Amino acid sequence: MRFARPAAAFALLATLAACGESAAPAPTAAAARPHDIVNGVPTGNSYANVGALLYDFNANGKVDGEDALCTGSLISPTVFLTAAHCVEFLPSNAQLYVSFDPTLMPAPAHYISAKAFHYDPLYGHDQADLHDLAVVILSDRSTRGMTPLKLPPAGYLDGLAAKGGLANQLFVNVGYGTSNTRTGVPQYPYDGIRKTSKSEFMALQPSWLGLLINVNATGQGGDCYGDSGGPKFLDGNPDMVVATVTTGDTPCRATSWDYRLDTPSARAFLGQFVALP
Repeated sequence: MRFARPAAAFALLATLAACGESAAPAPTAAAARPHDIVNGVPTGNSYANVGALLYDFNANGKVDGEDALCTGSLISPTVFLTAAHCVEFLPSNAQLYVSFDPTLMPAPAHYISAKAFHYDPLYGHDQADLHDLAVVILSDRSTRGMTPLKLPPAGYLDGLAAKGGLANQLFVNVGYGTSNTRTGVPQYPYDGIRKTSKSEFMALQPSWLGLLINVNATGQGGDCYGDSGGPKFLDGNPDMVVATVTTGDTPCRATSWDYRLDTPSARAFLGQFVALP
């Protein structure tokens, strides 16, 4: 899966990612692995409703940039959307934090203590439909002044595909994840900065949006470790998140497979926490 990889968490997440091999989204998809923004540029104050999910891995009572776990999106004033694989290994009473700061290093200037988190109980039961969604519940007024992102209507991507609207479409990636090296032994530098890039459309499956992230071939970018749970936008529509990062190839050099939000499965889970379009 596309977990975070900051120093304190890297060994744990690498182990979890390896265990996730059996949970590939579909027979034609790459093995499950974590992701970051590849070939990206800092967002600055743009995408202010995309945040980082943090967890105090070393239990030192301090929230810093090395505690980054995954990326996510604000979809209501009190609901932060991320991936199930980001939280399913945590104890049910784990204290999570969310920061919308554009940089997390050395420590976020602002962060919100989460009230609770929930992930789809069907997560991991079906490789073709992984149910890889989770929500983190925030306190009332903790995100005042922020504009939540919209969710897509039912079958939104199918409708675009039927009209040929995805064939040459670019999608926007936003997240706090690591970068990667384009050739040679993979390395994953992490600086805790929220970045954005674009990726070319590759394929649409019943539960999955597939994107090309081969920078050398496309001249665009992608996602990598730490971008799990982060949003995918249609280029030109930054107000609606259509999918969230789940998996891709191990070195983050080929493909990204992202869990669609316009399917019956996704809507059944999300509808318990937010009003659906």
